[in-house]
Amino acid sequence: MELIFNTLLMELKKCKKNKDVPVSALLIDTNNKIVAKSFNSRQKKYNFSNHAEIRVLNKIYKKLKTKNLGDYRLVTSLKPCLMCITVIEQASIKKVLYYLDNIKCNYNRILTDITFEKIGSSKESTIFETELKEFFLKLRK
Repeated sequence: MELIFNTLLMELKKCKKNKDVPVSALLIDTNNKIVAKSFNSRQKKYNFSNHAEIRVLNKIYKKLKTKNLGDYRLVTSLKPCLMCITVIEQASIKKVLYYLDNIKCNYNRILTDITFEKIGSSKESTIFETELKEFFLKLRK
């Protein structure tokens, strides 16, 4: 899991260049091998749907030419938003692993068969939380 955490963190750092919300995502296979990775790029591309989760799913969809990605798991630095959950469902992803809860989303309003599992140590979660807090502090100055 250390490789997964470090890869997410490296992808997340790319958001700083574009002044994008620091969120990253990976797609892993049944052997925990990383098959695709991405980061938020809404600001860079001026595209509302350029969330890390959607971008990583589009990468593998384009590569494999199938939208049935049920054999893969999505790993994110932040629990996906409602828009991303809809795309995750369309990709037939059954399990999402995440490090940090998304306090901006009301998950009580959705019904989904996706299993969400919080992973990582509190130290790892704090690193992602600090990145988000610092981003929004700079943004609001």
